[in-house]
Amino acid sequence: MDPPTPGDPGLTGPFRLVARLGAGGRGRVHPGRSGLGRTVAVKVVRAEYAADAEFRRRFAHEVLRLPTG
Repeated sequence: MDPPTPGDPGLTGPFRLVARLGAGGRGRVHPGRSGLGRTVAVKVVRAEYAADAEFRRRFAHEVLRLPTG
């Protein structure tokens, strides 16, 4: 885990991003904290992918398949 860089957002939606777990061609993954203190993984995708309807459809499908626990 790496500290956030100056280009990383401090907040994404309701989550405060606390570090950087990894980065790839489509974006970055951060550990985040909810307002209630729950730890979550937050994927921040690059703008060109966020604008692509097919990518958003596949990403939504991927999120729905993730185990919870």
